[in-house]
Amino acid sequence: MKNKKCCLDIKVKKEKVTFSRNDFISAPYKNCPHCKNTESFGVFVPISGSNHYTRECIVCHHEERIELPDLQKKVVYLDQFVISNLIKLLDSSHPSHERIKRDPFWHDLFVALEKAAKSQAIVCPDSSFHKDESSVGGIDFNKAKNLYEHFSGGKTLFPAHVIEERQVLKHFADWLDGKKSIFTFDPQDISFGDLHTWEIGMRVSVGFSQKAEEINHLKQINASTEQQLAEIWKKWQSEKMSFEDKAKEEVLGFGKGVLVVTKSFIQKRAVATLRALTDPSFQFDLNDILPPPAFDLMEHLMRIAAQKGVDHARIPNIISEYLLNADSLLQIPYFKINSIMLAGLARSAYLGEKMAPKSTADVQFISSYLPYCDAMFVDKQSARILRELPKDTPKHLRIDEYGAKIFSLNERNNFLKYLDDLVTELPKEHIEILKDINGDTYDQPYWSILEDK
Repeated sequence: MKNKKCCLDIKVKKEKVTFSRNDFISAPYKNCPHCKNTESFGVFVPISGSNHYTRECIVCHHEERIELPDLQKKVVYLDQFVISNLIKLLDSSHPSHERIKRDPFWHDLFVALEKAAKSQAIVCPDSSFHKDESSVGGIDFNKAKNLYEHFSGGKTLFPAHVIEERQVLKHFADWLDGKKSIFTFDPQDISFGDLHTWEIGMRVSVGFSQKAEEINHLKQINASTEQQLAEIWKKWQSEKMSFEDKAKEEVLGFGKGVLVVTKSFIQKRAVATLRALTDPSFQFDLNDILPPPAFDLMEHLMRIAAQKGVDHARIPNIISEYLLNADSLLQIPYFKINSIMLAGLARSAYLGEKMAPKSTADVQFISSYLPYCDAMFVDKQSARILRELPKDTPKHLRIDEYGAKIFSLNERNNFLKYLDDLVTELPKEHIEILKDINGDTYDQPYWSILEDK
């Protein structure tokens, strides 16, 4: 928050509040270059995302516009458990506050993230995973939203299924043409909002309330997933299979799933339509008429095949051939990472790890976002799986090509150093702009962020 030189010029008349232009001019003040008044040349409230800011005199209203240079921030994805633990650190009323507070890392992490974000060195985009996990994670949802949007600047990454579908459709088109897919990983392509804007002023955040039925639905899905993973874990514990074969088995599960779900939906819709025609009292269920994502994907694949000139009668067989080709599907970044991580979990189970994970959320967000990020802070198990692939893992199943730095609590000090180094490497002119707008203490941690809604 900025401190103003003058008192707030508010006139209250019949419960109406009016503001003068000077109320939007704040410290740090300088001497006005036009009227020469001392400490009168302040900063007119900037808007986050602008490519410039303005200084204006509170006496003569002389204005000067200062252009902001282009930014290239590092994109850093924070697992929801990081957000949750920072909430516990900042919220003194949380039952786990004292426990988290005793670990100095969380204090140091908040300071480092604040400095890097306020220095415009990083952006930590949020995602649907943050929203869903905050809804059922045992912390105040509004506090979680407040914090993850603080670090994201309101920049949100596309849902996993959108990224997955885009990559599949591109790869299928190239597969039909007989050429190798070249994927580009510009995070701007999967983000709502420009990731590289200056977040230095006023930002508007739209609030929304969590509906009880939505939360209950998420809890039911999580409970079902946890049970299924426990059963699969038992199977994996006794299943001896090479890492590569397991990865292929997992990716084929996607292809077979699309075919099965599509066929089932077509049959269910046909039965429902027939009943509607013969039984006037029959009421359609939404699940009878709203297609699942797998059916939508199938329609897109059929459309691409038709556009590529594939004979209409051959399209179903061509798509089936594509969806049942494990070597081909493993060329798609989402499925490559997803299959590697699931094969890694299966390997951990076989090697004696007792506890199954409670969800696949980590696998999904890492599979979706890793190629687009400069760094990710994830749980220990995920970090270990990504790093410790079997020695005989073939090159096409390694993820070195993506370049994202992976950190976990096992590399906590390295992550703090990574953030500090990003700030240290910023040009002097960059820092001077920040000081001109927000003063020398521009990078001070916002300790009261949960209190100041």
